[in-house]
Amino acid sequence: MRRNPGISFLSRRKVCVCRPATTRPDSIAPGRRSYGGDSVGKCHGGFSLLELIVVIVIIGIIAGLTTRFLGDTVSGYVTTSIYDQLARSGRLAVERVNRELRNAAPNTIRVSGNCIEFLPLVASASYQDQAVTYAATSTASIPAPILNISAASDRWDVFDLSFTPVAGTNYYLLIYPYGPGSGAGDPYQGTNPGPLVGFQTIDTGTALPAGVTRVQAGASHRFLRHSPVRRLYIATQPVSFCVLGNQLLRYANYGLQAVQPVPPPAGSAQVLATEIQTTDPDIPFTAAFRYQSASLVRNSVVALDFRFMRNDARGNANWVRLYHEVEVANVP
Repeated sequence: MRRNPGISFLSRRKVCVCRPATTRPDSIAPGRRSYGGDSVGKCHGGFSLLELIVVIVIIGIIAGLTTRFLGDTVSGYVTTSIYDQLARSGRLAVERVNRELRNAAPNTIRVSGNCIEFLPLVASASYQDQAVTYAATSTASIPAPILNISAASDRWDVFDLSFTPVAGTNYYLLIYPYGPGSGAGDPYQGTNPGPLVGFQTIDTGTALPAGVTRVQAGASHRFLRHSPVRRLYIATQPVSFCVLGNQLLRYANYGLQAVQPVPPPAGSAQVLATEIQTTDPDIPFTAAFRYQSASLVRNSVVALDFRFMRNDARGNANWVRLYHEVEVANVP
């Protein structure tokens, strides 16, 4: 069927308006005929309103899904970053506490609440337990003064001591401390006789054989009993680690006290970690430090239980728990 020129055709996809073409007679090439019914039209493409709405809806759905995906990805990255930061900070704190506790003098660790205290060990040596004459120098030995064995003394001989006192630092001499809470055997009580006495100096005025050193205490003293391996320890001022106010603190230079200070009232405090908690809504929490004294079959052990928490931007709590056991190898 022939279409009449000048009629518009409407479809779902496009609207076409066709106009008849006018051809001048003189423009017809020789041998060709012009038909008035033929036309050359110009068509303009476009979208219907329904198609536009569908496209907008689809774009909105894609944008929503993309936004949610990106949001979850960013949130996951932030959470992972929080865990990593807490774990890194916690590991440094655990390593610091672990290193110092392993060097604690035997039977000097005591725990109260979320604080742990101990005497740091700086040197050790075997002590003389016999009254003899050193052949190399013809010098009489001075054995360590032990209750019911020898008289009180402020100096005695030790073997193979590697120790150089630092001026202005308080040191203590220990022989077989029983441990905190053991009465006269408690190294923190400062009793005489007892397991601890203040260090004064190294006696250099007497000729002694090579490998023999004469230590001098701050006062005449007697120890309660012999060490099974005849071991003498030299320790310095007590150190405490405490979890207080979401911080792990290290205290030093506050002096020897009969009752464990919680926290120490004086001295220098150093922050080792922050965001540490003393409560946990998910895993039962007892204490940051737990101590098991030594027995015949094992050394003493300190359990560290540190919980770290930080809230993210949405207010969600992110927890990291670090549990570590420290074996104190030193024995009396």
